[in-house]
Amino acid sequence: MSSSRFPGKVLAPFRGDPIVLHVVRAVEQALGADAVVVATSTQRSDDPLVAYLEHLEVPVFRGPLDDVLGRFQACLGAYPCEWVLRICADSPLLDAAVIRLALDAADDDVDVVTTTSPRTFAKGQNVELVRAAVLLGLEGPELTVEDREHVTQFLYRHPERFRIRNLESSDPALAGRSLVVDTVDDLTRLEAEA
Repeated sequence: MSSSRFPGKVLAPFRGDPIVLHVVRAVEQALGADAVVVATSTQRSDDPLVAYLEHLEVPVFRGPLDDVLGRFQACLGAYPCEWVLRICADSPLLDAAVIRLALDAADDDVDVVTTTSPRTFAKGQNVELVRAAVLLGLEGPELTVEDREHVTQFLYRHPERFRIRNLESSDPALAGRSLVVDTVDDLTRLEAEA
């Protein structure tokens, strides 16, 4: 909710519903409703988002604003699981089929399944499936402030340490397309493309 370019964007209406609801629906379609937890901050600015999600009976976990990795790690303490699906809430056109591709690619031979390294899907189809033990093991002085804010950045900087499987689109030109809402102009553009 505290986006500097578009404050409150995740609750902005897109095709009749808040952006975050489109994202939650896509994840529920791929995983089922019982596997979804929205991890947001403890900042007061996120109170309206939490109230909305609680009204929908979507589980919410609250943690630090800037230490997103710490938020994910604490969320894993409250909601233990083997894999964490990291999805950003500013992607109202997220395709459940892309999420299912990542789920199907997860096995004992990988730590991370991603659509972003290198990107061949449109921005807004970002799916990162990370083994929970890997996220919980990220700690120490080697992590930068940016690593803690961007959660998976450290993994991609050290591919020699982690088994990363990148999913490739059948049309790599999609990588140049953005389906993300960062600004009001993005929202207007995506609404017009409908």
